[in-house]
Amino acid sequence: MRKESLLRLLEENRVDGELRDLVEAAVASDNEFLLNCAGRLAAVQDLRNQEFPFSSSEMLSGGVEVGRSYSGFPVRLDEEGLNQHLLAVGQSGSGKTTLFYNLYREVGVPVWFFDLKQDYRHLSQNHELLVLPWSKLRLNPLRPPEGVPPRRWAQVFSEMFSHSTALLSGSKNYLLKSVIKLYQAYNLFECVSPPYPSLFELQALIEADSMSYMRKSSNYRDTVLNRLEAMTLTAGTVFDCSQGYDLEELLKRDVVFEFDGLSRDVQNFLMEVLFAYVFEYRLASNQRDSGLRHLFFLDEGKQVFSVYKERQSASGIPEIDELTAKMREFGEGLVVGDQEPGKLTDSIKANTYTKFLLPMDDRRQFDEVADSLNLSERQREFAQGLGTGEAVVQVGNGSPVPVSLDDYSLEKQVSDEDLERRQADNWTSLSYEPRSLTPDFKSLVAPGRSDEVENPEIVEDPQGELDLSGDADRFLKDVVENPFRGLTDRYGDFPSSYKGNKVKNMLVDNGVVVERKVHTQKGKRKLLQLTEKGRNYAESELGLEVKRRGRGGVVHRFWQHRIKDLFEEMGWSAFFEKFDADVYVNMGNTELVVEVAMGDNPREIKHVEEHLDRFDSVWIACRNKEVREGLRQRLAENNLEDDRIVFRLFREFNSEQLPQL
Repeated sequence: MRKESLLRLLEENRVDGELRDLVEAAVASDNEFLLNCAGRLAAVQDLRNQEFPFSSSEMLSGGVEVGRSYSGFPVRLDEEGLNQHLLAVGQSGSGKTTLFYNLYREVGVPVWFFDLKQDYRHLSQNHELLVLPWSKLRLNPLRPPEGVPPRRWAQVFSEMFSHSTALLSGSKNYLLKSVIKLYQAYNLFECVSPPYPSLFELQALIEADSMSYMRKSSNYRDTVLNRLEAMTLTAGTVFDCSQGYDLEELLKRDVVFEFDGLSRDVQNFLMEVLFAYVFEYRLASNQRDSGLRHLFFLDEGKQVFSVYKERQSASGIPEIDELTAKMREFGEGLVVGDQEPGKLTDSIKANTYTKFLLPMDDRRQFDEVADSLNLSERQREFAQGLGTGEAVVQVGNGSPVPVSLDDYSLEKQVSDEDLERRQADNWTSLSYEPRSLTPDFKSLVAPGRSDEVENPEIVEDPQGELDLSGDADRFLKDVVENPFRGLTDRYGDFPSSYKGNKVKNMLVDNGVVVERKVHTQKGKRKLLQLTEKGRNYAESELGLEVKRRGRGGVVHRFWQHRIKDLFEEMGWSAFFEKFDADVYVNMGNTELVVEVAMGDNPREIKHVEEHLDRFDSVWIACRNKEVREGLRQRLAENNLEDDRIVFRLFREFNSEQLPQL
């Protein structure tokens, strides 16, 4: 009877695969040990089917296979249902990336991956993929999509920029007004045609917006300018164009956008503006479609769909939440993965038709998903025991289904060198248009080198006029007279560090100074940088003469001083700002200049080109390796590769290493 029961279980549950082989071997051999093993496994199989009862035909109508049920039958999703979005949640290493690999292999529409960890370049071994590291991308987010009115795109751009960089409504409105003013200077309201302004022109326009620093709007200006400069400094090559790559054409291709190495704000902005670009293009072209036309893949979904931003009432309902619900009308599907569903917006959880629960150790995060799937207590107990590559999937309001996900084998990892070799032809085939200035824009903004390299981040809404204490005035005087003195040393002027820190916080909270960090060989040092408001107060209320030796923010000027002092310690003559260089050094028979590069900014290339005509050597002191590589690429693109150009990182400027340089 025992053998007959096992065989009956095989047929009733239509068991296939290794379990069937084991049961048949046990029955045929009459081996007691095998019969016991097969019996236990078959009982587990029967229990699973009781916990998750479903008709296997429910999952067989689609063409996108994701794995197999525990009975051995294929589990397939309907491709058309993917335009209603898919959410996969599970801890790191649970199988989300493998699931995404298989979904990509199965779907028959073009896809875009937003890749934050270089996970998807490896698919180029088996598929025709265009892989675009951010340093290879050219995108002008201020160019309206085809058919989209500039005034509408100005609003969409402002919404996306503000959401991704956490701007509140006052700063967002200031940004919108600036974009409209910029579009007017490019005559885009009369004729939507090239040239288009870039983020660099927007930054220059806002920098030229002079206003009283006692007005609230000046704080909006400084806040927007701070975010903009962070964009252009860290990802300048991306935005250095009038027209970027043809996104309408890229919608016909499988593309991996690699954003690894960029700051979170820049990553978020690029992803959100690309989402918006595609939606607005489809809307303007009236490309409504009931089926799936194109698919986005996004791991680390909470970066874009952050519940904290969704609940930030001062900034309103995020536009990205609205897009999630609207884009399905145009055949745009979204596949989102994350490890922490509790940090995802309610919108993305409510607007995903298909949900995957993979292994999760965090009980609170597990309950978040289990509640959305309406799992029973027994189903929850089962789901808590999921292993790597196992999941519970629910489509619409259907029953949850346990599934063993298909594996996906890759030959090897694709290195940067491999990628360069594989993608060289793809990159060469892409074209973009360089930036161009209109006469109206030139009349608004004087051309030339900006004096500001690093702008302060001001609190958005400081209240009332300044009313500082005597201790704060004394502290501020020390900042003016000793700009490169570290915070720890300044606290030594007070009875305790606590007292010094309290006074410093008063200055920061009132928008008089901002904190900046500088990394030296001896460790980190915190500096204080005067804002315009602080400079005005020091001059008008304290009667101080505020002198600033060197260009830009306090970190930029710190390194100008450090580099100048080091060369002088070696017995050479060094000067600030001579011959329009950050530092000029005369070694007797040799002249060299040093440019201090805080970011990957195109204006540095112009300076290098000018210096090469006059000096024996041009040194570029770079804040970090990313800045160095970005500037090297810009030099190559401008045919300015020259043995006289020397790159050095900030940390390489010290008295021990300088003699070897």
